[in-house]
Amino acid sequence: MAGIDKTYTDSYTDYRKFKDWADECQLTFFDGLTVCPGDWVWELEPEDFAEGERPIMNTPMWLDIYLIQNCKTGFVLDRMREVHGEEEYLMMQVVDLTAKPPGDLQKGRKIRVRPTDHTRFPLHSRPYGKRGQWWLQCDHSDFWYNDKTRRWVGPDTPYPYNTNTATVTSIKALVRHLRKQYLPKGITFRLIGRYIGEEYLVTVS
Repeated sequence: MAGIDKTYTDSYTDYRKFKDWADECQLTFFDGLTVCPGDWVWELEPEDFAEGERPIMNTPMWLDIYLIQNCKTGFVLDRMREVHGEEEYLMMQVVDLTAKPPGDLQKGRKIRVRPTDHTRFPLHSRPYGKRGQWWLQCDHSDFWYNDKTRRWVGPDTPYPYNTNTATVTSIKALVRHLRKQYLPKGITFRLIGRYIGEEYLVTVS
């Protein structure tokens, strides 16, 4: 289940009614993160529609779900049905956006850090160099990261994300960070430093 690309309309009036509604909405996720759906709808003026249809937003999955459950605007819901199909559209009507991640994703898991085939340095408590931080990236392409809430997000958790990289300043901070996350058993990460060969495999069990 993925977010759609863009939603279009050729009517400034329809756009304005939808934008005004979205700007009044709020959604609070399980961890207290509160977002306004209107922030994902672009600011446009009547002249922007002078040449006809144009995109008004590019939505992630969680926002598609929110709109399907709450929006009454015809052109928006028509676009959701067009892209997702009727079966998925009906499934998205009953998704709980405020629910915690599924039960197979748990906090407090064991964290193991070890060398990879590319490692050239022994494991050390803090990264080398003046930058003072490691990059942490998940080996699983369907896990993303929200750097505001410092939360990793799996494919079955509709939640905002904006990058694939977290930063940590020490091995102790790495372990503390990952133990706070809702993660599946067996997932792996790469801990990457400033220098070639300053790379380690992080396994969650």
